[in-house]
Amino acid sequence: MKFNCDEVSLEVEIMGTDEPVLIIHGFTGCGAAMEPLTERLVGRRIVPDLIGHGRSEAPVSLDLYSLESISSQLLSLLQQLDASPVSIVGYSLGGRVALTFALTHPEMVKSLALIGASPGISNQEERERRLKHDCQLGDSISRVGIRSFINSWVAMPMWESLRESLTPQQWQDSIKQRVANHPLGLANSLRASGSGAMPPLHNNLEHLATPTLLLVGEKDSKFLNIAKEMAPKIAQANIKVIKNSGHAAHLEQPAATAEAILEHFSCS
Repeated sequence: MKFNCDEVSLEVEIMGTDEPVLIIHGFTGCGAAMEPLTERLVGRRIVPDLIGHGRSEAPVSLDLYSLESISSQLLSLLQQLDASPVSIVGYSLGGRVALTFALTHPEMVKSLALIGASPGISNQEERERRLKHDCQLGDSISRVGIRSFINSWVAMPMWESLRESLTPQQWQDSIKQRVANHPLGLANSLRASGSGAMPPLHNNLEHLATPTLLLVGEKDSKFLNIAKEMAPKIAQANIKVIKNSGHAAHLEQPAATAEAILEHFSCS
């Protein structure tokens, strides 16, 4: 189903009834990629394809891909659906979107569950290096083609655990889904929504009053350390380590991840 959200057409799947739950996918994903988790959650599940991903619009304007703009798009969506206060599940890029949204529109959010998420990069030099790298990566998509880009993306060490957890068919289905994304959409997402482009939120975490669950795979050491740094700064935050999983805990261990989220939401 298509929704016009703050100048951007978003594809959104809605299922179930009762309390609203917004489920936000990661980079190169789409709403359907979250299905192993979505089908285990309850409530009125609202699952959009983010700008530049899946069947949503992939506009040329870079400004529309900023996390602030994406938050405005999701605000418009939730307002059209009369879906607030909402519980939010965000994975990786989706986690950074969810965190930005919760800090910008706290009155709209009941609870947060962030999977493999970060508040950005606090060090300016490191952030500038990451932005340069992400822009170069985005530029490469038009040169090498989206299939070659995706093959290089999923060859990174952070996806090794996911590859080992999925069946060969599931892995190929995942590649097929990622390759179906719009090349310009992914390029602009890297340029404007990546960690290098994101205004760091570390100093804002103390203002986050929303009950927050930080989920991280036990093999995802980078984001486990990030979660340990984030948790003390958030008034109501807990960390849940998902065993036998890496960065994509919701795909590698969907049952355990869903159980942790359902428990967190029921207590929020």
